[in-house]
This record gives sequence, C-alpha cells and structure tokens, in this order.
Amino acid sequence: MQLRTLIFFVTSRCNAKCRTCFYWQELNRQGDLSFAEIDTLTGTMPQFRELWLSGGEPMMRPRLADIIQLFYQRNQIRTLNLPSNGLFSDRLVRLMEFVTASLPRLKVNLNLALDGFAETHDRIRGVPGNFEKAMRCIAALYPARERNPNIRIHVNSVITAENIDELEPLGRWLIEHARLNGQYFQVVRGDPMDGSLKAVEPARLAEFYRQVEPLHAHYARRLSERHGGGTKGRLAEFYYSRTLSFYYAVQHANLEHSTRWPMPCTAGQSILVVDYNGDVRACELRHKIANRREVGCDFRRILPSEALARETRAIVRDQCWCTHVCFIHDSAKSSRRAQLYEIPFKRQRV
Repeated sequence: MQLRTLIFFVTSRCNAKCRTCFYWQELNRQGDLSFAEIDTLTGTMPQFRELWLSGGEPMMRPRLADIIQLFYQRNQIRTLNLPSNGLFSDRLVRLMEFVTASLPRLKVNLNLALDGFAETHDRIRGVPGNFEKAMRCIAALYPARERNPNIRIHVNSVITAENIDELEPLGRWLIEHARLNGQYFQVVRGDPMDGSLKAVEPARLAEFYRQVEPLHAHYARRLSERHGGGTKGRLAEFYYSRTLSFYYAVQHANLEHSTRWPMPCTAGQSILVVDYNGDVRACELRHKIANRREVGCDFRRILPSEALARETRAIVRDQCWCTHVCFIHDSAKSSRRAQLYEIPFKRQRV
C-alpha cells in the first residue's frame, strides 16, 4: 500500500444540525483522539500528500493548527482540504495566518458550505443566520489569500431534492457577489439525517450538471489566468473542466444503483479514513476495520493488517461503486487510463 490521502475526522463536535449529514449519528460524542494520541499517530505514519479534514466542524477542534503542523512536518502533506460551515470566521482567518507564516509549502483548499440562498441554506443546515455568517467568513478570508496564493476559497454545495432548483442561480449570484476560486456540487450521499433529501431524479440531475457548465467554465478561465494564460493556462483550464465532467458522469451513473467506475476503487489502498475516536475505515461509507487506540495509535500495526487486506478484497468483491467524490478523485488520480484517456479524450456526458 502506498498511502496518498488520509481523511481524518478531527473531531465529532459540531454546532450545526445539517439534514444532509451522513455522519449525524456520530456527532457530539465523547472520545475525540487526544493531541498526544494524534502525535503518536503522525509519528508512526508514512509520508503522504493529501490530508482531508472532516468532522464535526473542524474549527471546533482544539489545537487544530498544531495538528496540521504535525502532519506537515512529519508526514510531508502538501495539500490540505478543509471544509467549514463558516460559523467560526475569526478562527479560520487565524488558522490561515498561521499556515502562511509557518507552513509555506502547504496548499489549502477551503471549502465553505452553501446549500442555497439564505432561507434554504439555513433550513438545511439547521442554523438561523448561517448563510450570512458564511458569506462574511468568505469575505474575511480574502486578505489571507492575497498574502498567500496557496490558499484557495471554494464553495461546496450539496445537491438535494429540496435545493436542486436553487443551486445554479446561487452559483451565478456568487460569481457576482463573491471572489471564489471555484464552486463544487456534490450529490447528497450515505444515510443522511433527512432521507427525503436523497430523492433526486436522475434526469433532473443530468439537466443540472449541464446548467452549471458555464459556472465551471468561469472558474476554469480564472484558473487559466492564475497560470499566466498561454499553453500552461489553457491546459489547466481544459483539465479542470474535463475532470469535473468526469466526476459528474461517475456520480450520475451511481445515483440510483451501483455502476462500475471507469477505474478501480482505491479505498483502503491509497486512501484511508480515521474517525474522531480512532476507528479506521477504508471508506467513509463502510464499516470500521480496526481502532487505533487498540494498538496504541501505532499506524504501523494497522497498515499491514489482515483486517485491512480483507476489507480491500471485500470492496472488489462487493462491487460497491458509489457517488463519493473523495474516492472518485483519489481513484482517478491512481488510474493512468482515467488520467490519459477518460478525462482528456473521452467527453463525459450524463
């Protein structure tokens, strides 16, 4: 196994009540890994490139900056994906100031959640005023990005049966009222708190993906400009748009039933999940295979385990293809066919 990506539920604490959340039964429980346990964990892990934080709300984790620094210095992570509900603007700004001062080679993708305009977003997230606070948080992050080009500000929107008609207008509004690096749309997954939100019609989802193509084209052009235009910029623009089309096609094919991906799933191989309490899973949508506390948080006693080997074999056996973009992303990066043929040459349509 050559680990590239770790999804780490850094805390179970959360101050929202998102009806889209697939992790809702685990929120606000006792038992977060202590800083000392995380210290041991990072000290026994190999080098890997990408850390995806999750929770809970990551900004509620004490000593989050120190935790990120452990992964940066010991495990050589160079990309951090950090989701947030935008309710802790000051904490997030201070964290980005710390990254700029102390972690100069770290690229940070900030993913602020917006699932509709104010009324819809606040209703889905269960927090009155969440939309306005998230927009203020986005604006507060602009100075940090100006000082550090490795910081990118995105909006992540969860597609549901309740908000699908509102998300494309929201995207157009954000282009006019925010200075984002991108907006991404992920269809609701797993077993959310409100199961009715999963009643997304395949035909309507396909129409939605076509509607948001101009939004992605806008951010692709921004990416090209950041690369200085020319051949390098045009290539970045091309791959950005094609990659999103590829991800959407895979998600659409798996909306109602499991459909084989154009590449092998790498869950349990180059990507792993660690829960707030030390549970280890190959995928967020599968059961735990071990607990790090049972082995003293020593990663070396998990990585070569027979339990992990059985789980990776089971993933192949079960053919559990899904819509989970984190695993689609990692699996596509591991596949030469996806990188050299499916994404650049096979025009994806849903």
